[in-house]
Amino acid sequence: MKSHQGDALLLLDSIKQSLTAPHSTSADHAQILADISRLQLAVETPLETIYRIGHQTWQNACVRIALELGVFDTLHAKDADSVGVQELASAPGADTVFLVRVMRVVVALGLCDEAGLNEYNANPKTKIMTTPQGISSFKSWFDIFTPAAVKLPEYMRSQNYQNPTQSTNSAFVYATGSEFWDFLNKTPIQSHHFNDFMATRRQGKPSWYDIYPVDQELLFSCSNAETNPEEGRDVLLVDVGGNRGHDLVKLKTKYPKLDGRLILQDLPDVVAHASFDPEDDKAIEAMPHDFFQPQPVRHARAYHFRAIFHDWPDDSCRRILSHTAAAMKPCYSKLLISEFVLPDAATALFPATLDIQMMGLHAGMERSEKQWQILLDSAGLEIVKIWQEVKGGEAVIEAVLKN
Repeated sequence: MKSHQGDALLLLDSIKQSLTAPHSTSADHAQILADISRLQLAVETPLETIYRIGHQTWQNACVRIALELGVFDTLHAKDADSVGVQELASAPGADTVFLVRVMRVVVALGLCDEAGLNEYNANPKTKIMTTPQGISSFKSWFDIFTPAAVKLPEYMRSQNYQNPTQSTNSAFVYATGSEFWDFLNKTPIQSHHFNDFMATRRQGKPSWYDIYPVDQELLFSCSNAETNPEEGRDVLLVDVGGNRGHDLVKLKTKYPKLDGRLILQDLPDVVAHASFDPEDDKAIEAMPHDFFQPQPVRHARAYHFRAIFHDWPDDSCRRILSHTAAAMKPCYSKLLISEFVLPDAATALFPATLDIQMMGLHAGMERSEKQWQILLDSAGLEIVKIWQEVKGGEAVIEAVLKN
């Protein structure tokens, strides 16, 4: 016990120093969170640890119920004023005894505060649960992803615990009878939540162009680069599988003087709801495209994929990469991949869990640097550099055609 107390005191001292240090970076922030997690583990008894982990499913269920009942919207609308349980329950017609039980969990999770007996206040965490980022994220996690997680042990037992390698045979298929993307096509409301989740999940986090120096690395041409006269201005960037174009809009805002065409590619029903108006923003073009088909835009300066390859097993990724490589121009085109690059050891909990989520949903995976090297090499590509602010975190992998 003394050893654990000593570890806890050292961690506490480290956290205090980090919190008082000026100009903290993303790496500093990640280290503080890691230290806090280690501090909790050092203080908890083993039994407390397993109880905390085991109760997470029920906690998530309470948050999902609170969302359904509009609890966060009501609290946020009242701002600093407290809201009684009768008011929270009246609009949806919920039983107050039941709602008090749910709110105990919501308060304990820090998503709102208690103002008195059966009275509640919004806090800074409440607001995010009223935004598309919070609402769609949680609905996707609970409504779409959780059924596969619940079935994962049973599914893996049926597969003799072999690593899944086919998207047609995943825990999600086992749980729902459909591949993930087919399921979304059949359930418009779930598709809507998922696309909102994808469009907003980067809010508050560094974007790929905050990590990768666009102005230094993309805005020049090498000596043997040629312009394609039939295409007019050169294509600067193709955002492949770019959802509704939110990344391109923000990229253009950060670099308003970018010279070159910016092209958004995704499936027709996705780009039809682009987050920009092609008539008003001539700098960005929407182009329906399935990345399993040959890439129609040849010799672009860069082809960007964000959170695409972790959705797919290696064979599927190789098809996408091969189509991209075939369109790239030697000594000119770059491939930019925005995803996690996992460390070989001491992986943080979030990317480790995300890897299991990708396995369960699609037979996909988060990859280590070595796994990325092998995958890209198999498609005729090689890594130039991995741009990463936090070791083991999200990164931008820069690759080119092999010589």
